[in-house]
Amino acid sequence: MAEAVTLYAAPMSMYSGKVRSYLRKQGIAFNEVMPGHPSYGEKIIPKTKRGILPVVELADGTVIQDSVDIIDHFEQSGQAKFSVYPETPKQHIAALIIDMFGSEGLLKVAMHYRWNFLQHNKAFIELEFGDHIAPGAGQDVVRKVAEKVMKPMQAYLPLLGVNEKTIPAIEAQYLELLALLNQHFEQHPYLFGGLPCVADYSLMAPLYAHLSRDPYPGMIMKSKAQRVYRWVERMNAENADMPEYPGYPQQYFTDDEIPQSLQSILRLIAKDFLPEVKSMVSEIDGWLATNRVEEGQCVTEKPRVKSLKPMDYPFRDTTITGMVIPYQLYMLQRISDYFNQCDSEQQTAVNDFYSGIDLQSLINLKAKRRVERPGLIEVWGLETA
Repeated sequence: MAEAVTLYAAPMSMYSGKVRSYLRKQGIAFNEVMPGHPSYGEKIIPKTKRGILPVVELADGTVIQDSVDIIDHFEQSGQAKFSVYPETPKQHIAALIIDMFGSEGLLKVAMHYRWNFLQHNKAFIELEFGDHIAPGAGQDVVRKVAEKVMKPMQAYLPLLGVNEKTIPAIEAQYLELLALLNQHFEQHPYLFGGLPCVADYSLMAPLYAHLSRDPYPGMIMKSKAQRVYRWVERMNAENADMPEYPGYPQQYFTDDEIPQSLQSILRLIAKDFLPEVKSMVSEIDGWLATNRVEEGQCVTEKPRVKSLKPMDYPFRDTTITGMVIPYQLYMLQRISDYFNQCDSEQQTAVNDFYSGIDLQSLINLKAKRRVERPGLIEVWGLETA
């Protein structure tokens, strides 16, 4: 049996939930450690160059940061019980699209429902954030130190474009998504059938830590989308945990099928997230045209800085002023990289299907430079063809 890895994570951390769920489902032994533990500052930050979660430390001391890289490490090392990447092209690309949407496109929703309802959430999340800084301390100390982390997190709301003008559209998107997911999970235990794939883990990021655990959004999920809440529980179980679906085979949909219920979710992504991604690529290309960058150069001013600049983009019936986040290219280029290695017959089938749900333009969307992560930090890569 492989030696347990160390997972630096926290219950209220968005991306920690994605990785923790993956490790449980794959039967990979791990010990979870809060970032307030001295070892995080001594061993992890010198390598990551920033305080960030989740991080995995392997038995040999190797450090892996970022949920995508962590999952891909275990996929490639042979330790996974099953691959979280469907083998067939339409499903594989759909999984990558939802992976990006869950990790990046729902950040506004997650942050809004956590930080704009503090009358409901504060008592709960104070202890969560305090424990993450001072694990093992008494309740008074924990609440006192929590403020140090909570204020900077609240400051992200205006940077994400979450304000009185945009909140109605953000809430409308979430309620529509909840309804679509609930309809899907009435018929299927996971997004692509009887096994969780990378798309499920990605949606776990916002739907677990923020939207099911925090008191106010948790009440919404439980009252409006019980099947989604059960899926969250299922995703945290070490076994399949799907007794509601007797006899359901533990495999992905056969014949590259994407059922109508999943197509409806992809159409929402086309409507709500594709315009944002297109704006992000356009803004990065414009920035690259006027700024000289070297291969291997950090994509922002410093590793701890997420955003390159502000940007405006259309969202439902409003305009959001958000952030240009170069990391998103790292996720986006995975889609075109996979498509480009498909044969011509597969590419034709993919183009035909995604044209029908208004997502074909996403398949080969790319910026003028790649983004790579050779040493735990996003850097500019080669020019794209």
